[in-house]
Amino acid sequence: MKKFFLILGLFISTQNFFAQENLIQKKVKSQLKIPFTRFEYNEMEGHLADSVHTALKPWHYFEINGNALVKKYQAQSLNKKTWLGRKLFNEHLFAIVGKDYWISIDPVIDLRLGKDNLSDRYTFQNTRAIRVEGSLGKQFSFSSTIAENYARFPQYLDRYAWANRPPIVPGYGLNKSEDRNYIDYPYAAGYFTYKPGKFFLFELGHGKHFIGEGYRSLFLSDNATNYPYFKIQATFWHVQYTTLWTAYQDLRPQYEQNGVYKKKFSAIHYISWHATKKLNLGFFESVIWYNENRRGFDVNFLNPLIFFKTAEYEAGSNASNTVVGLSASYKLPYKIDIYGQFVLDEMTVSKFFGVKGYWANKFGYQVGLKYHDAFAIPNLFLRVEYNQVRPYTYGHNTIANYGQNYQALAHPWGANFKEALFEIQYRKKRFYGHNTLILGRKGFDFPHDSVSYGGDIYHYIRPQDKGNDKSLLQGNLGKIFYNQTEIGYLLNPATNLKLFGGFIYRKTSIDVPLTTIKNETTKYIYLGIKTNLWQDHFDVF
Repeated sequence: MKKFFLILGLFISTQNFFAQENLIQKKVKSQLKIPFTRFEYNEMEGHLADSVHTALKPWHYFEINGNALVKKYQAQSLNKKTWLGRKLFNEHLFAIVGKDYWISIDPVIDLRLGKDNLSDRYTFQNTRAIRVEGSLGKQFSFSSTIAENYARFPQYLDRYAWANRPPIVPGYGLNKSEDRNYIDYPYAAGYFTYKPGKFFLFELGHGKHFIGEGYRSLFLSDNATNYPYFKIQATFWHVQYTTLWTAYQDLRPQYEQNGVYKKKFSAIHYISWHATKKLNLGFFESVIWYNENRRGFDVNFLNPLIFFKTAEYEAGSNASNTVVGLSASYKLPYKIDIYGQFVLDEMTVSKFFGVKGYWANKFGYQVGLKYHDAFAIPNLFLRVEYNQVRPYTYGHNTIANYGQNYQALAHPWGANFKEALFEIQYRKKRFYGHNTLILGRKGFDFPHDSVSYGGDIYHYIRPQDKGNDKSLLQGNLGKIFYNQTEIGYLLNPATNLKLFGGFIYRKTSIDVPLTTIKNETTKYIYLGIKTNLWQDHFDVF
């Protein structure tokens, strides 16, 4: 304990010798990733150069205009002369800055209190964590965050967290608690990056990724829990080429052996091409496989240039699951961007036109529009987006579905749905406001029914091969209305610590109620203080 306080005192004393502004300048030139939260990314995106590839998130600091981030930090900094004032409102808590290295250490908190109308209990969030970041020279950067969490969610989210065995917290991790009065879940994320030169970046870590320009992604989103990965990214000419290898797991009890969950692996390619200064085109492909016949990690998928279908056929028709997609975005005048995605899981060309509603025609699409500095008002952002995915997309008759820990790797609603959403946000100095409105319809399965109607990617026993096109919403029809409004104040721009409050209005209706979705109206109000490093997942359903 004495050693701990000695080291603590040493860290505190260093604050008199090293300027934190110099740390910020070093940080924005590093290979560290900018924490992916929608509000910050929406705001930054409107000020990026046309040459930046924005679809693959989180971004690295060196990819964007670091000078703009330094100016933003300086503009938001408050004139605090005391040590305590600087630490609370402007700076990292501990930092060591040298000529060719730097390290920062910060506590991470998420403390909230809330109440919803469907329960007589208060909700709460109690997160205690530590975050360490740094760079060694110009080529190496690292980050690590470890958190312990206790929480009680609003009733609809609490049901979702306890719906499966083992129970899972949306977007975060396994629930260790056996007491229904609270949820206990750990969180760990970290990575190490190496950039040997101008063209390549290597990254090894435990975290998640997002591919797309939208609020949602039909390729890969941050909806599921963290996973181990290795990434190689090459940027040259007008092209950015990313190869990502990951490991996922399936928590379903029938696949568990001796207390160990079933593992599966994935390889992902994403090519982003700036065809013109205004037009960006993207190509996506992903394959998921598992250890069938002691297959292990299939070296066929190590080739970063191969088309996965070729290797999939060689391994066997049921050995893996391939998903491909195309994306496009175009910059219109007045900082308006239009974007879209098309994802294809499987398609039988001979039956696409000749057989109505054939089950294996599995695809989805997204169209959207973003408006930065809307109506010439700085920092006002607007979005409208539509997503639609056919039944059985992302599913598979083995564990090679497009999921991780009971959660979809792409859109959180899985498949067999239509969704429209609207987003608006505004920031004035350190004050901000954000609103998300979601309207959707989805075909669920019926309770205690052995067949799937295509909405659950973990349930694949279909009732028929043909006629699966009842407005794309076959099965147990559910309707979803979700609106979340949040206002807050940024306490510290260096650590992204914020004080906030919000209100969620959620109304759902379904033909036959399920464990996770019922005929009900939720009104949920909350207040809190949070180090904003990752996104909440209140809009799962």
